[in-house]
Amino acid sequence: MGLPWYLKPDLFLHKELLDTQESLFRSSIDAEAGIRKQARRIAELEGRVAELEGQLFALEKLLSEQGILPPLPEAPAPETAAPEIPPIGVPVTFPARTDSTVACPRCGKCQLGNRDFCCACETPFLYENE
Repeated sequence: MGLPWYLKPDLFLHKELLDTQESLFRSSIDAEAGIRKQARRIAELEGRVAELEGQLFALEKLLSEQGILPPLPEAPAPETAAPEIPPIGVPVTFPARTDSTVACPRCGKCQLGNRDFCCACETPFLYENE
């Protein structure tokens, strides 16, 4: 005695599903290859832009030395150092608890200034007036 008709496997449907799965797999491989090719092309173009910018700067310098262009501005002073990001687990000190919003110095997440730790990175908060 065989299986009833509603329990028999539909071989055509199974074959169709396998074909669909295979075509999706091939298209994902093709997409990944396209992304890698794009990334290589972007890197090449970024290198070329840097090279052309260097050539342009050298040309501007030469032309300014010859008096054809106005003198180049002095190199800008180095910017002030960015505040150091505290390592994980090191407490951060605030002047006082507040009900206004503050940003965590470690992760930048905005939250109320009355918490004991950051809600995103769990950096401990200390307060000077406590």
